[in-house]
Amino acid sequence: MSIDATERVTLGRTNSRVPRNRLTYAAIQPLVVPLWLGAENPGAEKGARLLADELAERWNRSDRAHLAERLREPEVIATPVPADAGARLHQQSLEFLPEVEATSCDLANHVAEVITAGDIALTLGGDHAIAIGTIAGAARACTKLGVIWFDTHPDINTPSTSPSGHIHGMPLAIAIGEAAEELPSLTGLVERVPMVAPENVCMLGIRDIDPAEAQRIRDLGIWALSMDEWSDLGIMEGVRAALQHLRATKVDGIHISFDVDVLDPTIMPGTGTRWPGGLTVREASRALRELAEWDLPIHSLDWVELNPDLDPVGASTLVATSLLATCLGERMYM
Repeated sequence: MSIDATERVTLGRTNSRVPRNRLTYAAIQPLVVPLWLGAENPGAEKGARLLADELAERWNRSDRAHLAERLREPEVIATPVPADAGARLHQQSLEFLPEVEATSCDLANHVAEVITAGDIALTLGGDHAIAIGTIAGAARACTKLGVIWFDTHPDINTPSTSPSGHIHGMPLAIAIGEAAEELPSLTGLVERVPMVAPENVCMLGIRDIDPAEAQRIRDLGIWALSMDEWSDLGIMEGVRAALQHLRATKVDGIHISFDVDVLDPTIMPGTGTRWPGGLTVREASRALRELAEWDLPIHSLDWVELNPDLDPVGASTLVATSLLATCLGERMYM
């Protein structure tokens, strides 16, 4: 399963005149989505805006001018919030489905437009319910989508299996068509169902897994490495195995969804659903840098679930911004 440096160059960006992988060369269009109703926990909406500001500030220096010139002005996606939202939380009754649907529909349109224009769609959340819209938009912009899912949670519950009833635990179930009967309005954001075939999804780092999710992963044969399995195999080997899998399936578009709770809570306390045993900063940086080495059609990226209210010191924001910058091509050169 290992792959040496020579083979990576053959597979990578240097092998084609116009790279298909947009992570480190294409114009970056940030889409700020301050959605928190999917998690029903306020705070993540602040993370969306903060990430956009912090990334621009980080690249506002002479030695990063080549990065700053790729960064377009952020566009903010409307995220309606009912006036009485605070009184309707945690009812396990899909209280905020209309608002999530409206946001997802608008976001899907924007993501599809950005990808079609040749840019990379960078969606900044907000909670992970935004992935409903981003995957829908990415699916519209290609014929066969692949998804790499960095997350502590599979987010593959449906309303009938979810212990919490929170929609941010359902985006992958919606994307792969498992929630078609219960959530037809969201599944129908793309004409074809599923938006992404289960065999074209790769999960990395999952470790807080509900029983129904574990069963669904097994039954559908979804490619997945739990955090333990990933660590045992090797962080780089695991990323390469996921990329090799998607290369073999011949997808013509890849969406990356990165939930910051895949990081260990000792370095990422500023997120709402923490679980021990996650990635270190160094491991995450190595994994994200590897993504850029492959000539695969990576066209869109989510960065979600940063909640600065949970880490007012700002360490989580620094880590999240640093890793996002790394994913988009920032490198340290002596």
